[in-house]
Amino acid sequence: MQSKISDIMDIATSRSLTYQQKLFNLANVAERLLDPREVLGYTDTEMMYIENEMICDLNEGYTLYRPRYIVPDYYVLLSKGCDFLGLKPPIDLDELLDSLLILYRHIPSITSFPVFVGDLDKLMEPFITEEEKDYIKIKRFLNHIDKAIPDSFCHGDIGPEKTRAGELILRAAIELENPTPNMTLRYDKDKTSKDFALKAVDACLRVSKPSFSNDKKYCKDMGDHRLVSCYNALPHGGGAYTLPRLRLGTIVKGVKSLEELLKDRLPKVTKAMATMMDKRIRFLVEESNFFQTSFLVKEGYIKRENFSAMFGMVGLADAVNYILEVEGLEETFGTSKRGDEIGHSILTVIQDVANSHEGIYSERTNNRYLLHAQVGASLSEEDSCNTPAHRIKVGQEPILPLHIRQAVPFHEYFVSGTGDLFAFDETYLNKPDAVLDIIEGAFSLGGRYITTYLHNTDLIRVTGYLVKKSEARKAGEGNAVLRDTDILGHGTNSIANVFERRLRKDEE
Repeated sequence: MQSKISDIMDIATSRSLTYQQKLFNLANVAERLLDPREVLGYTDTEMMYIENEMICDLNEGYTLYRPRYIVPDYYVLLSKGCDFLGLKPPIDLDELLDSLLILYRHIPSITSFPVFVGDLDKLMEPFITEEEKDYIKIKRFLNHIDKAIPDSFCHGDIGPEKTRAGELILRAAIELENPTPNMTLRYDKDKTSKDFALKAVDACLRVSKPSFSNDKKYCKDMGDHRLVSCYNALPHGGGAYTLPRLRLGTIVKGVKSLEELLKDRLPKVTKAMATMMDKRIRFLVEESNFFQTSFLVKEGYIKRENFSAMFGMVGLADAVNYILEVEGLEETFGTSKRGDEIGHSILTVIQDVANSHEGIYSERTNNRYLLHAQVGASLSEEDSCNTPAHRIKVGQEPILPLHIRQAVPFHEYFVSGTGDLFAFDETYLNKPDAVLDIIEGAFSLGGRYITTYLHNTDLIRVTGYLVKKSEARKAGEGNAVLRDTDILGHGTNSIANVFERRLRKDEE
């Protein structure tokens, strides 16, 4: 939505925002003050879908001056250093960690913080010499990230192979209990040793990270990729220009049949979002001069040709439940065979539009924009009508085996990222093998991304990112908090009750 001048005063006088949050929010207001019909060439029809909130641009703004998500190839630092920052290739762990922290300060994104901080274990592994001394350095490094990059969309990867550095990172993550950096183990049963996987399971249960990605599947679908931000699978050395989203729970309102939704309204809105994405990307590439001036491009950390765009959606459960009611069925998405049929028919329409639309400046993905299961937000009242991604509404989840079998087929659509989350009873700390079996079972069915955590921990995964429940409660009470994701976490929980997901116990 466009900003109003009054937004500036609201931010400047806020009691619940830190200085840094005010600074970033004021910049975001400035990006949205201009009319996108004038700046980007939006048509009145495209603008209508923004104004009626069927399409949400996640407050990206209309004068795009940096890509939404940047996924640098940090191995360039190891081999060449960075001329722009005066950094030479590191020769020991101290130099590596210091150089990375300097470099992170200069990696932009939609949040103004880096959303990818590298293959942390592989970057560190060549410099591991004395594990106990190196552990102290790694722990201090990870704590620095949490305090200096106060945004839980910041993400690091480990695996698939076991490394000494990877084990030290898991140990530090458990001891620190910090939300940032978010973390993924790129899991491959043929490459990831079982003992390393079990250590990752233990960490995931205790501190909600690392999540597990199906590395074989993503490598097959995306090639050289990394998991960044929430659970976004994006090209390595590139990223994503933009991520708008369809609010399916809003789009469905007022339709009288599934046919009307599939044949008329949904294709129209989806095609409009695709053309809006074209216009956003064209401005960024042709007018912002980001790719012409960034040292990240000049020194080989990223290439413009490795960028694509993300075709997001939320609210599948809400749309399906609406149609089930229209059809006179007292059923809900997640436990309804007819509901699954409706859900797949909706996503097929979106997929067909995305696959048939020839995008621009997206050579890495054959000039096609990639479907993404967007995690949800609390930007307007309409978000209360849109459950994150294709997830089952909290309170309507079936038992775990049925939940996994229901969810996994929907993962197939989302090449640029999706995932499901399961809250476990603390007794599972004594049964990490059982949790690993569950993850492997989901991946064998085609699942892309699985997260587990203990239901009674303070550090919890909201959707794709982590917050401390205690900090989210402070944000809800109007107090200033360090991370803007604590504010987002409170908002998402108030809408979707994500802190109350079904508890998974032995009897399931």
